[in-house]
Amino acid sequence: MSDKFKEIVNCIDPNYSSSQNQKKILWSYSFLYLILIFLFFSCNQWSPANEEVVARVGNVYLYRKDLNQKFTFSSTSDSILKARNFIDTWARNQLMVRQAEVNLTQRELDTLEQLVQDYKNELYINSYKTKIISKGLDTLVDRTEIIEFASKNEEVFKLKAPLYRVRYIHLPPDNVDQTEIQRSFQRFNATDRNFLDSLSFQYYSYILSDSLWINKNSLTSRVRFLNQENFNKYIKKSQFFKIEDSLGVYLFFLKEFLEIGDLAPEEVFSPTIRNIILNQRKLEFGKLFQKDILQDALRSKTYEIY
Repeated sequence: MSDKFKEIVNCIDPNYSSSQNQKKILWSYSFLYLILIFLFFSCNQWSPANEEVVARVGNVYLYRKDLNQKFTFSSTSDSILKARNFIDTWARNQLMVRQAEVNLTQRELDTLEQLVQDYKNELYINSYKTKIISKGLDTLVDRTEIIEFASKNEEVFKLKAPLYRVRYIHLPPDNVDQTEIQRSFQRFNATDRNFLDSLSFQYYSYILSDSLWINKNSLTSRVRFLNQENFNKYIKKSQFFKIEDSLGVYLFFLKEFLEIGDLAPEEVFSPTIRNIILNQRKLEFGKLFQKDILQDALRSKTYEIY
């Protein structure tokens, strides 16, 4: 704009120059404000989050919160060393990933990405199926189901090694209650069991739960006088033995035993069969669930085949 034209304009509007200056100043401030906004959002986009950074590899950051999930920070040298080792391991892994991305072919990278995606999908699916099964599966297994399963699969549940049910007490040689203990041990009714249990602090060792089955190795290790040479001498059903030596007095009674080839006792095979039945139910439930979810998707048009 020429000086002459400015003079004419000022004559018409004396405030024109002042107004123009204000507009220039306002425009300058607006421009500066826009730059600051741009820088603010740029920093937020390109810089790490507003968290304390402890390490960086390229544009990947390790934050203090990641360390806090692994360690409780203290001033001890051990804590500092563990944190440093964790950071170094993290850095090595990130560097290896960067090197892999550079040196592997695109085809290899695509294959790995597909494997990662497949594994992620598998984790999601299995977690969801486990949750659904835990809510919908009937976990009550009736005893009749267990017995029926065992009878149909007897060969599977025949013993490969003998089992024994015994009771046993090893007493000090000078025990003052020896007579009462022996009487209760042989009779072994409910009152006797309570009595024997109340005096268990006097015994060197004992087995009073004669309803439990134990194998030969466990029996010989717990019943001190038994060994390979005399084992068959004392393994006689429903017979009481009292043995004395310099180490004390032994009371022993074999309640029952099963030989190789006998059907395992119910209390032994029940937990195994129960798990088998539950696993079968899980498989059937899972198949039915997968079938239903596909049919529901077809009905709702969520899934369509073209």
